[in-house]
Amino acid sequence: MDLSKWLNDDRLLTNLISIHVVLAVVLIVSVILRKLLKNGGEQFVRWTGLHWLDGISQEAVKGMRSMLFWTTIVLMIVSVGSMAVYHVSGRDARGDLSDWYGQLTSAHLMAFGIMVAKLVGLAVGVALGLRLLRRLRIFLEMYVHHHLPKHVHPEVVLTSLANASGSPPDPERWQYLEETIRRWFTLLERFAIVLGVIGGLWLAGRIIGLSQADYWANLVLKVLTYFMVARLLTLACRTMFHAFASVGNRHLDQGHFHRYWERILRLFPLGERCFEAAIWIFAASQCAEALNVIPLIAKFGTDIVQCIGIFFGSRVLIELLHVFINEAFGMYSDGKVADQKGRTLVPLLESLSRYVLYFGCVLMMLRVFEVDTTPILAGAGVIGLAMGLGAQSFVADVVAGFFILFENQFLVGDMIQIGDALGRVEAINIRCTQIRDESGKLVIIPNGQIKTVVNYSKDYVNAVVDLKVPTSSNLQQVMGDMAEAGRRLRERRREVIEDTVIKGLVDLTPSDMVIRAVTKVQPGAHLAMQQEYRKILKEVFDENAPPMLKALAA
Repeated sequence: MDLSKWLNDDRLLTNLISIHVVLAVVLIVSVILRKLLKNGGEQFVRWTGLHWLDGISQEAVKGMRSMLFWTTIVLMIVSVGSMAVYHVSGRDARGDLSDWYGQLTSAHLMAFGIMVAKLVGLAVGVALGLRLLRRLRIFLEMYVHHHLPKHVHPEVVLTSLANASGSPPDPERWQYLEETIRRWFTLLERFAIVLGVIGGLWLAGRIIGLSQADYWANLVLKVLTYFMVARLLTLACRTMFHAFASVGNRHLDQGHFHRYWERILRLFPLGERCFEAAIWIFAASQCAEALNVIPLIAKFGTDIVQCIGIFFGSRVLIELLHVFINEAFGMYSDGKVADQKGRTLVPLLESLSRYVLYFGCVLMMLRVFEVDTTPILAGAGVIGLAMGLGAQSFVADVVAGFFILFENQFLVGDMIQIGDALGRVEAINIRCTQIRDESGKLVIIPNGQIKTVVNYSKDYVNAVVDLKVPTSSNLQQVMGDMAEAGRRLRERRREVIEDTVIKGLVDLTPSDMVIRAVTKVQPGAHLAMQQEYRKILKEVFDENAPPMLKALAA
């Protein structure tokens, strides 16, 4: 009896219908938000062109969808619980709805109708404005394409040097520039559409009477504007750098500034990345300031941008100093002596200038962040003194290296002998010297351990060849053949400075005798001339003394 009465209760049926309506609304809103989250990340990446955000957006969407699922479950449970309390308290949805409807007057209905009319008019105006924006974008894009100078075409930085001197635009590069312009205006149109929609929502909030409409509209507008400007600047960054490269190739690729421009051009990829990083960091700091979150980012964003500028400026100075030092030592000339000295001193000066500039760059960055650098400099001096006292061998190597360089004991490319190491000098560093011997082994010797140096590359060197022949050989004939070989050697090789001198017998045994030939040759050429002399001597013996050769072979 009680069960049938409970089932026939109209108030219970009305409240059950009401809770079902509430649950249906929660589910519908949850499904719509889920669809928006699923497609919103992809649309955001596609609209902005930031494909590197694809992975981040997918992970964020997964987390937000999981949070939305549990939020929906909680809302449904809370709704059911609230309706149960509502029903137990004796409330009836029909009565409450009738009371609310009875309080409505004609003025309320008139105001509601006017509000709906305003919202409809606003929606129509926004739709017409968006269509006008699309047409305006097409007009501006065609205008830019029509007035774009034909000589400004994009150049890949690594190939721009080969295409300098005003060559006609490459069709593929011209197509790339047109594609970049199209993407830029498309992105501008999309941001303008978003701004139009936000403006429409703001006006709709004002019409409805939302008290926080101005605040939220202003906040979203600021964040979106910072993001829009940053994205447009980064999108146009590469095109601007390519245009600068093209203009520079026409005006700076010839004459005295040619080599400086080549080194600066190498920094264009780094400049693009620094410019993009500075833009995004500045935009993020401004957004953080507008949202009143993470005050540290909002405070130091501008300082970080200044540090990026200091770093890039240091890299530019390093490249300019590279050209200046090489020109000062004649590395770009054909002079062999200047080139040898340059190969020795230029790497050292470049390393020294690079370290000094980087150290100064770090100090300037610290000053940007208002860090007192005086204790750092004082501490660096104390640490350097302590390291010098604790690493005396290192100091000895450095001091010996300076004496080697400034006393011009040997240079890169010289043929020298230090102890058992005989070969050509490949590098002279402040701390050590590198020698490559004839077998290809690289010998590294600390400068402090260099006591005696035999330099075969100073002024001249003697190519000494000792010939061992049987004592039964005709001494005069052998010496004459050796002199003839020396004459032919001087005719054939310009490295020979003077005629070959036959020193005569330098060793004599009962079975053999040794005859020495000495030839003055250019520095470092003695090994090659010794080999060449032996080759020519073999030719002379083949021509003049076959019997003696047979005796030598026996």
